[in-house]
Amino acid sequence: MEYNTSHDPRRLGSRPPTNEMVGLIGSHDWSATAVGASENWSPALRLIVSIACASGFPMAVRWGPDFTLIYNDGYKPILADKHPWALGRPFREAWPEVQAELLPLHEDILCGKSAAVFSEDRPLTIQRRGQTWETAHFTVCYSPIPDETSPTGVGGVLVTAVETTDRKRAEDALRELNRTLEAQVAARARERDEIWRVSKDMLLVVDRQGIYRAVNPAWTRTLGYTAEELIGNRFDAFIEPDDVGRTYAAIERAGREALPGFESRHRHKDGSWRHVSWTAAPSGEFIYCVARDITEEKLRERAFAETQAHLRQAQKMEAIGQLTGGVAHDFNNLLQVISGNLQLLAKDIVGNEHAERRVASARLAVNRGAKLASQLLAFGRRQALEPRVVNIGRLVAGMDELLRRTLGETIEIETIGAGGLWNTLIDPANLENAIVNLAINARDAMNGAGKLTIETGNVLLDDGYAKLHGDVTPGQYVLLAVTDTGCGMTSEVAAQVFEPFFSTKPEGHGTGLGLSMVYGFVKQSFGHIKIYSEIGHGTTVKLYLPRCTLKEDAVTAPDPEASIGGTETILVVEDDDEVRATAVEMLTDLGYRALGARDATDALKIVENGHAIDLLFTDVVMPGELRSPELARKAQERLPDMAVLFTSGYTENAIVHGGRLDAGVDLLPKPYTRDALARKVRQALKREINRRNSADQRR
Repeated sequence: MEYNTSHDPRRLGSRPPTNEMVGLIGSHDWSATAVGASENWSPALRLIVSIACASGFPMAVRWGPDFTLIYNDGYKPILADKHPWALGRPFREAWPEVQAELLPLHEDILCGKSAAVFSEDRPLTIQRRGQTWETAHFTVCYSPIPDETSPTGVGGVLVTAVETTDRKRAEDALRELNRTLEAQVAARARERDEIWRVSKDMLLVVDRQGIYRAVNPAWTRTLGYTAEELIGNRFDAFIEPDDVGRTYAAIERAGREALPGFESRHRHKDGSWRHVSWTAAPSGEFIYCVARDITEEKLRERAFAETQAHLRQAQKMEAIGQLTGGVAHDFNNLLQVISGNLQLLAKDIVGNEHAERRVASARLAVNRGAKLASQLLAFGRRQALEPRVVNIGRLVAGMDELLRRTLGETIEIETIGAGGLWNTLIDPANLENAIVNLAINARDAMNGAGKLTIETGNVLLDDGYAKLHGDVTPGQYVLLAVTDTGCGMTSEVAAQVFEPFFSTKPEGHGTGLGLSMVYGFVKQSFGHIKIYSEIGHGTTVKLYLPRCTLKEDAVTAPDPEASIGGTETILVVEDDDEVRATAVEMLTDLGYRALGARDATDALKIVENGHAIDLLFTDVVMPGELRSPELARKAQERLPDMAVLFTSGYTENAIVHGGRLDAGVDLLPKPYTRDALARKVRQALKREINRRNSADQRR
């Protein structure tokens, strides 16, 4: 969901505080204790503290060799006056009166000599209310806490304790009063009623028709209902409709035998749904149930699953990126040789229609190959982006004619733009390409007839949304939504549509890389993408692009002289002999004086020999110790007025950082056409002339 407000709760791990101890633990200066600053805690310590704070049972963590004390709200009554002083204290300071008895047990657990130790009604003589000594009883379990960072594999001791002092005293009193059965029955009835009253678990008695007959106060604390609102109603009045059938079957089973565990969704009085875990057993005409709210546990499980999915996706993206990067470099070099020679050949066969058709067909195949490599790089987030501050509303409006021509007259196109639309920092050419890809997919899903809606707006993705989508940073975004009235898709298909080479189209109709390219481009632009679809009700793809507060960049008109040649001297640096030869010939054909060098070392020798080089045209990825950016820097130290133009089929990180082309860098991607080469060369030369003129004016 999208929200128009955000919140910034204080955090313990990733769980919002719901009790006093979460706040105290989060604000405590742990750097002054043996456990160290909380940001450096091991995953095991963070996890066990989160579990303890979420539990309704009294729990304490005694961590490290000093058994530093961390505890939850349920443990506070056990500490009494020692709370909150005891938080972060070593065991010997917090409980000096029992260390002789318990410290050896703790040390055995910490060094792995002992497993979990359970004691029922264990007596301990303690001092916790002023100077008063008392003997208290506890049903307690001491459990080792696994921690991979600990030399012994155990990081500390988890203490789960229920103080049974009152019960023990009551039992002692009962033994004194066992002279009469009436006294015994009365005492046990009081104890039962007290447990019923104070239990944090929801206790319930239902009849075999599923009608509530008795509930304890925990129902009000957990789900908001009073006993009067529940008793007399059937269970299905409060159960999520989809769970009613399963719950009724569980009640029938519980009428015959004990039901060890069952989960259902129960409606809170505020209208929200809570996950509840049940156990039940029959007795006479009634079924006795114990229920616990596990909503937070479910949320943590979902968050963990989301994190695992994002990790797998990131690993897959990295592997694909490395593969596509290496393939694209060599593949685009091959395409450049083919494309360059075809363009040169086209001049030699003018008038031979048969040959011209064959050359044109070959050039179309080169273009398809180049597009395929580009889509692979886009999905692998390895393309070089040239972001500009863009108003998406104006960009979409400017694409109206292109979209209508691409989709045809049978597709109705509607654009809906919000007022006061924010700007975003994005590569406009790649964004236009993404919109066209989405529009073509929508056209195919509508079988060529239907309505396409493109909507823009401002949205705020808050912490709650980001928690459910681990790849999102909370903040302000510009939304671009593309909706069609097509056939829609199942949730299983929708989960795969961004995978490379996955396609719902028949074989031979598309590469399965269109949506993959859109996905990679959005992620490389630090955005978020979401797809919503339903069979028979169409599909919506939403792109969330981060807001930019800068002023929109001015749109510059194309330079009419940009595609002409010139007479300047250009040094071509390319390790592939055939690519270098093709580039030199294309530049010579444009009128330039072109020199060739196979690597950075040869290029520097040419510069140092006194050649007047106007422009350095160099491949980004070359063998040798000297990288292309260093070559450009050293060459410009000797020829300060020399322009630089880079080219590559795959840039790696030499001139691209954070997925974006470095400022002031000119790049001509391979494979390039003769016209693209002519335009980029003139632009680079013109930029250098403008730079020199500006410098002269400042002087």
